[in-house]
Amino acid sequence: MRVHKSIASALPNSREHVPPTTGASMDARLLATVSIAFATTLGLYGQSAAIRAKILAVAEGHADDVRREIPALIKEHPNDPGVLFLSAIVEPDGARAVEVYKRIVKEFPSSEWADDAQWRIVQYYALLRDTANARAALADFQQRFPLSEFFVHAQDIVRTTVGLAPAEVEQQRSSERGSTSDTATQERYTLQIGAYSTKETAENEAQRFRAQRLRVEVVEKAPSLYAVTIGDYTSRAAAEKARPLVEQQCNCTPFIIPKPHAVKRSPKHGTK
Repeated sequence: MRVHKSIASALPNSREHVPPTTGASMDARLLATVSIAFATTLGLYGQSAAIRAKILAVAEGHADDVRREIPALIKEHPNDPGVLFLSAIVEPDGARAVEVYKRIVKEFPSSEWADDAQWRIVQYYALLRDTANARAALADFQQRFPLSEFFVHAQDIVRTTVGLAPAEVEQQRSSERGSTSDTATQERYTLQIGAYSTKETAENEAQRFRAQRLRVEVVEKAPSLYAVTIGDYTSRAAAEKARPLVEQQCNCTPFIIPKPHAVKRSPKHGTK
């Protein structure tokens, strides 16, 4: 179970990094349950569920309780990206927290926390109205994690705070112009990463890929044939260029197909 984006995005990323804890301390039973869950799943890269439980506890107002556990966790697991990510979340100093996020991105780029860390770097600089660093962090995000579900949100926060770089604005305008002219005749391509005879099976597979933070969709190619696809490319060459990265991200063998003009997209389940 991943922590929903609505929970993760509620956690602070600006200089006033963590709100004061409100109410009584964490219920002893909840704390014990979380601690037991953490203890039973320890091991390098092995405590993802426990880390998420801790993040959830922070989001529910128990940052102080979690913060007290950080020194022992860091001592035992100094190079675990999940523990580092958790420590950054409860770090009151935003500048220090962002350095930890940068370390995660640099040293553990393939970890499940890396794209989330990059999103928080973008968010930090954008909220500080640091135009140069916010735009640079967004460009780095696009280069490192173009398939991340957080990228569109990173782009939005930069656009609404400091504004996109001129080249990005022009690219977006060109894309908008292209989408409103000759869309019915322009051939577009996508990468198919699975095909199934029932929509339910396709949806289940799509959810599995979304759990990996890949922006996939289910399209109906024909009666009783549903494809799980990723990407929207203006040319076959562009799709071919993206294929190795998608293959690495999904651990599958994608192949290029023309994108249906009238795509029947599946609704996204859950809160992102």
